[in-house]
Amino acid sequence: MAGVRTEWIWIVHAPVQGRESRYYGHLDVAAEPVDPALASAIARRLPSVAVWLSSPLLRTRVTALALKSGVDPVAIGDFTDQHYGRWQGMSYNDVFAANRTLDWSHPADIRPPEGESFADMAARVAAGIDRLSAHYAGHTLISVAHAGAVRAAIAHALGIDLATALRIEVAPLSITRLSHRDVDGTAQWSVGCINLDLSV
Repeated sequence: MAGVRTEWIWIVHAPVQGRESRYYGHLDVAAEPVDPALASAIARRLPSVAVWLSSPLLRTRVTALALKSGVDPVAIGDFTDQHYGRWQGMSYNDVFAANRTLDWSHPADIRPPEGESFADMAARVAAGIDRLSAHYAGHTLISVAHAGAVRAAIAHALGIDLATALRIEVAPLSITRLSHRDVDGTAQWSVGCINLDLSV
């Protein structure tokens, strides 16, 4: 549909229980309960009519339920967190100490053993966004996902390099709004907000 606006509202899932400063990636770990007052504040910012999406992992789906009772988000495999392979469950400090020879100045290209790089993940997130923007053209999509997926979505919308995207702060339970139009076969994006954090 040429010129039809599709709204994307991205929400980062709640913090993971006891797993901060670790690579949890595809591990299906639990999220912290969402404070009811914060959940209500976020919900008031969301449209009443929307298509809800999430990654297949429990922490995104539970967060979606905390924001909208009874919701059953469509699970989108492309929006799953980065696969950290053998690093999953390890602390950032331990991984860095054991891999000092890696070029940490270009983190988007680092591929953990048996895992994927941020660049790999960003490519599948972008493919999912393009597919769903066409499928749900004209709708509002609320996607509860992972910080890395939200950074990848921002990079895709703005056409920025992934090294820059990795410097964008996206807090747990923050909101990022992106709008998509297809104009003569060319995607045009605009940004409503990035990292709107109602917890502060």
